[in-house]
Amino acid sequence: MARRYFTTEEANALLPELRVILEHLQAQRRELEERQQVLEAIRQQAGLNGYQLGGVDFLRLKREAEFILEKYNTAIEKIETLGCLLKDLHLGLIDFPSLREGREVFLCWKRDEAEVAHWHGLTEGFASRKPIHPHPFP
Repeated sequence: MARRYFTTEEANALLPELRVILEHLQAQRRELEERQQVLEAIRQQAGLNGYQLGGVDFLRLKREAEFILEKYNTAIEKIETLGCLLKDLHLGLIDFPSLREGREVFLCWKRDEAEVAHWHGLTEGFASRKPIHPHPFP
């Protein structure tokens, strides 16, 4: 599949949808972490008591965690289907492939920013971001 290249306007147009997806992803990550902590506590307790895992609570929590993980992966796939790259969920950092003066770069956006206003090279990251203006992307 050919890579999609975004203009600044196209990237900005996706921000409302991406904000919702990121919000859901972060909530799912918290839910998953909670389930995993309880599952680990059950595992440790079972190990101490010599019990086998498989109790009703353990199996229910395991199924819940698997379901949350499935939703989580689906949301990440949605971001990728849009043509974007999720770089850091905690920061809400997303890159958009783009072209600048004939070379491939990434437009870079962070969840708390009002719009896409930075870019960086393919081998650079967030710390190397540069402002888009005064040279707007096509």
